[in-house]
Amino acid sequence: MPKPLRPAPVSNHPSPENRELAGIIRKLGKLLQSDPRIDWRENRKRCNEVLLAFAATCEKSRALSRRLAGAPTEVGGSEHVLIKLQDDPCRIYKTTFGDNFGCRSELFRVDPDQMGHHFHATGNADPVFYLRRWFRLNSIGFYQTRYEGIIPAEIEGHLPRICVSQPVLIGSNPDEAEIEAAMLPYGFGKIAKDAFLNVGTRVLLTDAAPRNVRVLNGIPIPFDAIAEVPSNSVLQWARSESAEK
Repeated sequence: MPKPLRPAPVSNHPSPENRELAGIIRKLGKLLQSDPRIDWRENRKRCNEVLLAFAATCEKSRALSRRLAGAPTEVGGSEHVLIKLQDDPCRIYKTTFGDNFGCRSELFRVDPDQMGHHFHATGNADPVFYLRRWFRLNSIGFYQTRYEGIIPAEIEGHLPRICVSQPVLIGSNPDEAEIEAAMLPYGFGKIAKDAFLNVGTRVLLTDAAPRNVRVLNGIPIPFDAIAEVPSNSVLQWARSESAEK
């Protein structure tokens, strides 16, 4: 039976997966010469240099391409290619697409369709944001995403790809009401369609749609939601929306 979300991030006792992710994020920061504000979309050459330099020193990355060669694949939405390995059948491997490191969400205050769609997923050009996304998701639950390495682009001229893996989850997709009810006991209130905010821990989950969440025995597992620290503008907007309700 899956273990529940943690009621708060446990920074003093990080998981092995998060210790590894933290180390990778630090190393990439050094290669970036401590400039996390770099605009990756405008600096593709620099992004390529950083990732290739890191991959050359990463033992897991050097072995990963051989492990993935010939394995069956399928497209997992707009973010990942899904890969199953015979030597690790209890995990699913996910690689990003070249030039696009998963997704990030942007807040749109106006909702002309009145459907609650205030957070829209867009392509993410920042590999550090992608790694931090998994770090933050790992910090709130016992379901852990593991870094597996960096592999070459599938198309010449594109950027290298990042690969992660996750434990296989058995079950069907819940509906939105099930997700909302399961998230609430863990401090995550729904602030928009497929978006949840924990004010106490300052964790924002977006793209927490039925396709990206499992609810097993009442326990929510947002295995493919986008986890981040909300900006002040998001917090202000969420407070104003709550006050109006």
